[in-house]
Amino acid sequence: MYSNRRGFLRWLALGFGALMGLLPALARRRFDRALAQGAPASPKAAELQFVKVATVADLEKGPFKVENAFGDNTATLWLVKDPKKANSVLALDATCPHAGCEVEWRGKNFVCSCHGSAFAADGSRTRGPADADLTAYKVKVEKGEIFVART
Repeated sequence: MYSNRRGFLRWLALGFGALMGLLPALARRRFDRALAQGAPASPKAAELQFVKVATVADLEKGPFKVENAFGDNTATLWLVKDPKKANSVLALDATCPHAGCEVEWRGKNFVCSCHGSAFAADGSRTRGPADADLTAYKVKVEKGEIFVART
């Protein structure tokens, strides 16, 4: 088959090249199978499912905490009026991005009681050690009811 080291390396390179040529075809086959089974082409292609979590009246006294917003053992959210847009609501994950502790509303901002991270009313980080903002969910308000997109 091969008579020297150079011949061996040539066959090895051809074999590796053939394998690399097959990888896109195998990936495409898996993708096609997922589509046939009803999976969306990508996560963004899936239609968002909104769940009613509260009413606008719940926000009259300030931010409103919703535990298990999407059912048992799911996210805890803070609903707050958007300080940058009138008549708009924000839904923020109550989990601090630093270490996973829960943030609480303290007057004008959210504070993590574990390590002292602070976040503005819109969820943007104002003090560390957290290095990211609170996660925001898509929200829609219809007829006084607040709906949040499940992710």
